[in-house]
Amino acid sequence: MFLKLMNDDEALRIASNLEKEGYSFYTEAASRTKNPRAKRFFTQLAQAEKRHLEIFENLRAKLPKKGGEPWWGEEDEVVSRYLSTIIDTGVFTKPGKKEKARERALSDAEALQIGIQTEKDSILFYSEASRLCNNPKGKRAFKILMEEEKRHLTDLAQQLRNLKGTVS
Repeated sequence: MFLKLMNDDEALRIASNLEKEGYSFYTEAASRTKNPRAKRFFTQLAQAEKRHLEIFENLRAKLPKKGGEPWWGEEDEVVSRYLSTIIDTGVFTKPGKKEKARERALSDAEALQIGIQTEKDSILFYSEASRLCNNPKGKRAFKILMEEEKRHLTDLAQQLRNLKGTVS
């Protein structure tokens, strides 16, 4: 039932928050790693998340003041509960996890694994949002950025494979 009660503005606000969290996470991962390649990789991901944030914020600014009509499309209740959980707990880190991560440096592998899972979660949200969004520009943006997040996911997975190959 969660998505049925959301409108375009709320979906774009959630997407903006996902991108803010991603930018923050990847920026911190870049600042903590000692590996120059990993630093460059995390910095590139952070910049991509920043561009995504700008896209969603620009779309939100152009929406009608009421934020659009609620979504009344068909949805999968399991997907809806899953997305609700993602949003409630924070995609990139669960409550309290950021603080724990700051107390100890995450390894590059841990940062990559968190990135992989969170890109998957973002892809799921953007997929559902693109399907249900009433605003044509919003629908298109969700689809385009979902494809970018898929590329991030494959890049993260490749980086993790490369790292494990050098560690083994």
